[in-house]
Amino acid sequence: MTHEERLQLEHATLMAEYESARTEIEGLLESSRQTNNLLLTVISLFVGGLVFFNTQLPLAFLILPLFLYGLTWTQVRQVLITRQVSAHIAQVIAPRVREILSQLDMAHPVDDKIVMAYEGKAASPARSKGGLLLIPALGAGYGLPLLAAIISVGAYLLIARPIGVIGWVLIAVNAAALVYSAALGFMIEFGR
Repeated sequence: MTHEERLQLEHATLMAEYESARTEIEGLLESSRQTNNLLLTVISLFVGGLVFFNTQLPLAFLILPLFLYGLTWTQVRQVLITRQVSAHIAQVIAPRVREILSQLDMAHPVDDKIVMAYEGKAASPARSKGGLLLIPALGAGYGLPLLAAIISVGAYLLIARPIGVIGWVLIAVNAAALVYSAALGFMIEFGR
């Protein structure tokens, strides 16, 4: 096998890896959309169920937020995986493809900027110019379930009298999960 054939084989392998990474990113984005749909469905069913049951189960107000935190953490996981895959494209695949393309003796050079369109820096759009204006949209994946959780715990505090030991334990668990989720979302969007 000649040097040129090895380069072409490596190029084909890298492009297949790139396509796989792109497909994974697209799948994660679709999964994120489905998670948002699930979240809105859960919130709607919960509100509808409370009207139907006339708030006969006040502890449900403290249990629902635990599921909402889980959905928030799922969103965070999907963002982190998407960024890792994007970083792999930018740091491993794209530089090697460019190196191979520069070594190949091609009659018609390929514009690798088009080929490697998913190579962008794996960072939050909030850090870009005008990022502060995007905070409500960027934080919706995290903020919506957290807001629903806060409202749910607040509703419990308004209707439950007296609050028993289980209620106080669940309130403490919800408070810890809220602080953790908010800090995690903030770190993902603004920190490293």
